[in-house]
Amino acid sequence: MTATPGLFRSRDLFVHDGTKLRRIRLSLPVQAFLFALTVLLVGWSVFAAARIMTAPARPTVVVQGGGLKQLAAAAELRARAIEQRQELLAQMIAGGNVDPSALPETTTLAALPSEIAGPLARAEDKLAAEESAAAATLDERYRVATRELKKLGLSPNRLAVGGPFEPAAKADPTFKALFNSWKKLDQLQDSAIAVPADKPVRTAAFTSSFGVRSDPFRGSAAMHAGIDLAGPAGTPIYATAEGVVSSAGWHNGGYGNLIKLDHGRGIETRYAHLSSIAVRPGQRIKRGDVIGRMGSTGRSTGSHLHYEVRIDGRAVNPIPFMKSTDYLVAIRSRNGAAMDQVALGGPTKAQR
Repeated sequence: MTATPGLFRSRDLFVHDGTKLRRIRLSLPVQAFLFALTVLLVGWSVFAAARIMTAPARPTVVVQGGGLKQLAAAAELRARAIEQRQELLAQMIAGGNVDPSALPETTTLAALPSEIAGPLARAEDKLAAEESAAAATLDERYRVATRELKKLGLSPNRLAVGGPFEPAAKADPTFKALFNSWKKLDQLQDSAIAVPADKPVRTAAFTSSFGVRSDPFRGSAAMHAGIDLAGPAGTPIYATAEGVVSSAGWHNGGYGNLIKLDHGRGIETRYAHLSSIAVRPGQRIKRGDVIGRMGSTGRSTGSHLHYEVRIDGRAVNPIPFMKSTDYLVAIRSRNGAAMDQVALGGPTKAQR
């Protein structure tokens, strides 16, 4: 800044304190600095005042009579609905049972002031994003489960009957999609108790596979409708899925003492050559229940279990249904060698 001779020039200030006379010199640079500082302060004050005067007025919520209580109740209702959705989301992901009547009702935020509606809306948007991600995860789990069932020759529609549950219209679309995804997977998982996915014998030697083999009695090729698992007489035999005993007793076709379990949806398992039977027709059985003891009755060369899985009356390979890989390891360990002929048997043909 260039000072003009008339505006800024050296000045002396004389101050007398009663005893002494003092002189203070104000040089030109000092006067210029003080002037600039004063201009800045005045300019900032004018700007701040203008901002305050031109700022839009904040909306004021006018509450009359019982309006305050109504706003508080509406905010509480919305917050409670968000909490309920969070709880239901956690239950669905954990695989727990969800009561459709607990579905929260969607309320409107229009009547709430922005100071209250804003945080609630942000919380709900975050929850909606989590619900969308959870629905996608459940859908993927359902697709994986259906692919595995199709490999076993089972249609998912056969197991998951009834279709997905459609919650009331009061629930918003995001939550309805999540609930339907969970219900669809839950129905499939509940129906899986009818799939014979357990081992009928805890410890046994695999002696004959499913399919065409050399008949142990005639020596010619014959269809073997199940698998043979050898073990000591009296070894416990377990139900491989939940079901109802449709038949239990002697069978003349070569099975000997035979148990048939009806698991519903066209799925049946058979347990043959038993030394004893521990169930009766019409009895409901759970997976893992002891239903009989291993033996060598009927068309058999030694103590073993002949185990079958049938779908709509057609015999299928039981091995893929078993959740344990013990039997598969036993099959692979043979390296193509001939099957052990000590404990073989079965009906003369695939009988119904």
